[in-house]
Amino acid sequence: MADEIYKVAVATSDGLNVDSHFGHVKEFTIFEIDPETGKGEVVENRQISHAACDGNCGELEIFGSIAKELSDVEYVIAARIGIPAVIALGNENIAALDGFNSIDEAIEKANQHRKKRKAGEERVKKILLANGIEDK
Repeated sequence: MADEIYKVAVATSDGLNVDSHFGHVKEFTIFEIDPETGKGEVVENRQISHAACDGNCGELEIFGSIAKELSDVEYVIAARIGIPAVIALGNENIAALDGFNSIDEAIEKANQHRKKRKAGEERVKKILLANGIEDK
């Protein structure tokens, strides 16, 4: 069974580069990624209603609100993402990736990360099944 298409939110101001800090983004570009090809397609530009760094930068509650607005994505990619934001995203089961230049590079890295995570989950499931701990 093939993996399902998943979503990635990218902090970009020009549609080509990952050039915005998570805490400063007022809009994320949402991509749907085909895990088989690793290619992404823009499906939405999502406005964020909570301005994180208007004097409250680093506040876990503010970042939690932003994470809830992105709860349907699997990854958030930004030029920089601080620890409070990573925690808030993790609470919504969203993986945070940062430090990239191009969107293409970032999406490729997210796809590689996802494949490794899925392979690890499959190994764990097989071990649990083999030991009678988990049913199919």
